[in-house]
Amino acid sequence: MKLQYGIFKQLNNPKETYQLEGKTVEIHSMNDTKFLSRFAGKGQFAVWTSDSKSYKLLIEDGYYQVMKDLYSKRVNQVWITFYEKADKVRFGLMYKMVFPMIAVSMVLAILFSTLEALRDYQNFALIGILGVVLVTNMLQTTIMRKKVEEARTTAVKDIQMIIGENKFNDLLEKQGKYYEDYFKFEEKVEPAVEVSEEPKAEEENPKSK
Repeated sequence: MKLQYGIFKQLNNPKETYQLEGKTVEIHSMNDTKFLSRFAGKGQFAVWTSDSKSYKLLIEDGYYQVMKDLYSKRVNQVWITFYEKADKVRFGLMYKMVFPMIAVSMVLAILFSTLEALRDYQNFALIGILGVVLVTNMLQTTIMRKKVEEARTTAVKDIQMIIGENKFNDLLEKQGKYYEDYFKFEEKVEPAVEVSEEPKAEEENPKSK
């Protein structure tokens, strides 16, 4: 499974490196890359990348220090397992639904365009095929989201068991506070301009003399 592969290729200076079930995992500082504003600026402080064999975690320094327990070796194994499950779900649906549907659609399109007896119905057939493609795509997307969300829920429960419920809840509070503090900007108060309320002295009229 390739995950954010373009970013993966650009990460070459890991802060930590270790093995998890035969896979190399590297921890990279987001602060040392050009991706800091791209991700942290939008509230995404941790980004997983992969070339399908190894994994690289790009994470903002301050966030990593606060949430380090959420990215321990055991927890990272859960994250990796989740991403691999999600990838299997996606490819499984592609092979079971999308590819067969495309193959059948192509066969029908060829039949209606080449057989004399079916040519008069070619336009209707193409409209029908398009409708089936759209419905199948929508159904595949719905099923994929549901299965991926189920895998995510299982991963969160596994992480909660590893960390412990109380510590897990404490981390969630720290996470919320980190988000709040990270995006807290001090308002610059401009000094007030004093406006004199004293009336200007009237100019002396030379004709009055």
